[in-house]
Amino acid sequence: MDTKTRFSVLQNTYAAAVAEAVNTYHAFGKLEAVVEHKSKRLEQSASYMIEQLGVSSVEDVFTKLSELFGCARWQIEKTADGFIATADTCRLCAFSKKMGGASPCRGWCIDPMTAMIRNILSKENIESSFRLESTLMDQSQCRLHITVIA
Repeated sequence: MDTKTRFSVLQNTYAAAVAEAVNTYHAFGKLEAVVEHKSKRLEQSASYMIEQLGVSSVEDVFTKLSELFGCARWQIEKTADGFIATADTCRLCAFSKKMGGASPCRGWCIDPMTAMIRNILSKENIESSFRLESTLMDQSQCRLHITVIA
């Protein structure tokens, strides 16, 4: 197996494992509790992820995570007040739909990314707010609006 194929298999295996876990938490009525628990640790893990991935900008959060995990294919648009990130495909959502339909979006994608973005911007004393407009679990695209308050 060549390196590219091996990497793709690893990305699929990772997405399937996360989707299975999300649907298992949901089946036991614990998904919201797990997402809440994870959200309390995100500020701590964000700086570690930033360092490990070599992230230095808002755009890097989306591009580097896309390159590594291969879940969502993000497009970033700079706007007058920040950014709009959209994705029209997501491996994690596709697997999660096939395995029961529980949404992995908050706990395993959007929340970790917004924590990383908050961390990056706070180092420059810049505040930010986030509005998740849609996800691929229930719409044709994932759309996240990031407002930067300098």
